[in-house]
Amino acid sequence: MANLRALLLCCAALVSPACAFLLAQPRLAVQSLSYRCFQIGSSSGSVVSVQCSTAKPYVALTRELGKNGKFQKILATRGIEGRELPCIAFQDLGAALPAALREEWEYVVVTSPEAAAVFSAGWVSAGEPSVRVACVGAGTNQALVDLGVEPVFVPSKATGKVLAAELPGPAANGRVLYPASAKAATHVQDGLSARGFEVVRLNTYDTVSATWTEEQRQLGENAAVVALASPSASEIWAERMGTRHPTACIGETSADACKKLGFAQIFFPESPGLDGWADSVEKALACADSDAQFQALQQ
Repeated sequence: MANLRALLLCCAALVSPACAFLLAQPRLAVQSLSYRCFQIGSSSGSVVSVQCSTAKPYVALTRELGKNGKFQKILATRGIEGRELPCIAFQDLGAALPAALREEWEYVVVTSPEAAAVFSAGWVSAGEPSVRVACVGAGTNQALVDLGVEPVFVPSKATGKVLAAELPGPAANGRVLYPASAKAATHVQDGLSARGFEVVRLNTYDTVSATWTEEQRQLGENAAVVALASPSASEIWAERMGTRHPTACIGETSADACKKLGFAQIFFPESPGLDGWADSVEKALACADSDAQFQALQQ
């Protein structure tokens, strides 16, 4: 790929040093290129035409409306533009949660920031009973702390499978309340049940498709990279945009979903988290940049 970039730079330099400078810059998209090679010593002189675009590529941020700001700021510190394009919205199903929280539990397991928000609302409605909360990931942990709940356990890796394997116990009554998304996989309850816990899963919210305008659809079409944080968002993006975009996933769970959907270029960190996710975005952008150069040479 370095040879392709060198060819682009040589062709551009024949037309304009300014254009060659633009092509040398990282994360500047080359929209199109047309050229004709010339023979040394030709009396006619050949024309090389290069069209350059200074349009800066951007990343589509697909979490629910209003939940992309923190990651957007992290990307901005790296010189990356993120544009909010929500794929998902949430439907509250947590009416039964306050009554459940008044019962005796060894743990309440919370596996996402959205589950933390629904849990917190139910906990307050229940009168803020004393509960021992185990959660998945730094983001969920921080969401709970911000809502006034201090988790007692966070696993070494931010996945439900690892939490189910590492959660201490059972030591008391062995009962675990698992307020979850209606679409969540069964890794948590299956893993804990296999270890002797009595797990009660309560679907407290559901993930539904966000509505897009035509302008938002165009925003998706023109994105260089899509950032995905859940299997649900991955499915909605694939349904609407296909699987051609390089994809930066927040973690292994979303990456597995993208692989099953047929995405070819998938990047994700070993340990889920915003900084690792941003690293994956950078790798996906580098891939998109290389693809753009190659496509330009084919035109």
